[in-house]
Amino acid sequence: MGKYKLIFLFLLPLSLSAQFVEFGGGLGVSHYTGDLNGVPRLDQSKLAGTGIYRLNFSDIVSFKFAFTAGSISGNDRRPVDALGENRQYEFKHNFLELSGVFEYHFMSYRSEKYKNKWSPYAFFGLGFVKLNNTSTAYEDYQRVQPVLPMGGGVKYMLSKRLTLAGELGARKTFFDYLDGISDGDQSIKNYQYGNPNDKDWYFYSGISLTYVLYKIPCPFPYIPNKSILNRIRAY
Repeated sequence: MGKYKLIFLFLLPLSLSAQFVEFGGGLGVSHYTGDLNGVPRLDQSKLAGTGIYRLNFSDIVSFKFAFTAGSISGNDRRPVDALGENRQYEFKHNFLELSGVFEYHFMSYRSEKYKNKWSPYAFFGLGFVKLNNTSTAYEDYQRVQPVLPMGGGVKYMLSKRLTLAGELGARKTFFDYLDGISDGDQSIKNYQYGNPNDKDWYFYSGISLTYVLYKIPCPFPYIPNKSILNRIRAY
């Protein structure tokens, strides 16, 4: 229960200081780079989805919580080096990601003072990914790994409450076994190993739609009637 209390204590001041909140979801694609793929390959992109809860502190800064589910895959059909030509390995894993990122908007697109309804933005934060559907080779590794989400995109206000966004995001891992290939016994000529110093990355790119819930301040703040209070105290 201790970790949940810490999360609650972290979220409470953020929620109280937010001007308004958003919630929504999105669809996109995920892919990876590592020992099998030197660069993201469109032909190995997999469908992914995300749920979003965003706290907006101003027209410029916001904090987004996201839960993302998808899959990543790779193979040596187009090897990036001589090792891949002999390895002929492939994999496919499902993943679940929970993340929190700060977003910085380069234009004040929500302000009533300006007419622009869009803004580019950048984000950076911290997350955790859980790998599913892995082989027995992963028994010596933790399936939950920390990641650093980063990237950017563009937001556009469809209306006062609806916002459309498109983003490109990368996840830096501290793990070289995302694809199941890492260090190995090179004296065994089965070529089932890679570069352990080259940590794996995975990516999520997509579009999302969010709905804004504005905080409505009370137009008539309560002012206590001093004469009534004095009568109560007199009794």
